[in-house]
Amino acid sequence: MGEEVLTIKTLIQQRHLSYAGFCQEWEKVAKGIDRRLSGSHPGHAQFYRWLKGDLRSGKPRTDSCRVLEIMFPGWTVDELFAPYREKASDDQQQPPGQGNRHLDLTGVYMSRSQLLSEVPLYEMIETASLVRTSGLSLNLFIQHYPDAQIRRLIESGTRFQLLFLDPGSDAMKVREREEGYDIRFLAGLTEINLRIAQERVRSLLEADKRDRVEIGVSNETLRFNITLIDDTTGVIQPYLPQARGVDSPTFLVERRAHGGELFHTYEQIFTSLWDRATPL
Repeated sequence: MGEEVLTIKTLIQQRHLSYAGFCQEWEKVAKGIDRRLSGSHPGHAQFYRWLKGDLRSGKPRTDSCRVLEIMFPGWTVDELFAPYREKASDDQQQPPGQGNRHLDLTGVYMSRSQLLSEVPLYEMIETASLVRTSGLSLNLFIQHYPDAQIRRLIESGTRFQLLFLDPGSDAMKVREREEGYDIRFLAGLTEINLRIAQERVRSLLEADKRDRVEIGVSNETLRFNITLIDDTTGVIQPYLPQARGVDSPTFLVERRAHGGELFHTYEQIFTSLWDRATPL
């Protein structure tokens, strides 16, 4: 989907590295090469230019190339700054029907909080080009991520597709009964989050950037909370009876070029819901 993503950006996302985390790894490698390279990591703006492939000469200077090739073993600098093509692993070289068909399931957690304690949300989306998320109230983004930070990401080029459960829908009433709440309890929370997304995020953006935030509502039975980050990472939770979304088991899915089907499955579910949603 969309423009091809550079290998360096994909590998950074797979490691869940923020800019600060990238610099920490850079320092360890650089000092091992030559202590004079300490502090040679790219600046914040330069880092994001690298992820977009915005380099005047096509690659960083020589010392930076040495550091990068050690940070990302098995990849040349030319490959790092080219569109991502996953290299075949032993599992991927097996004949069809053999090996692990679910290689893209990379983490299972007992709750969303447990996942976020190990993989903070900001590290997952800091370098994202597209974030797609569907669920009930989308508290993961609306209540736990500062409005100003979301706007900063959008202004830097990140696009969001936010799909809420319609507060006035029959599906909302069903979910309130499943969680044991009075009618309109979850609907009221969702209405608050919708207003935040519309009034405190989208409406405060410059006019020419507001289309980077698409908001929709769905009137379909909730089965999963789905967050897809670019075409590489998914955070998936089932909606269980008598359990809040935050308390459900949480699955981390990282797309593989071959051998994994889970990311594709949940991407299809999100796309189907989004296509039938009512835009706001």
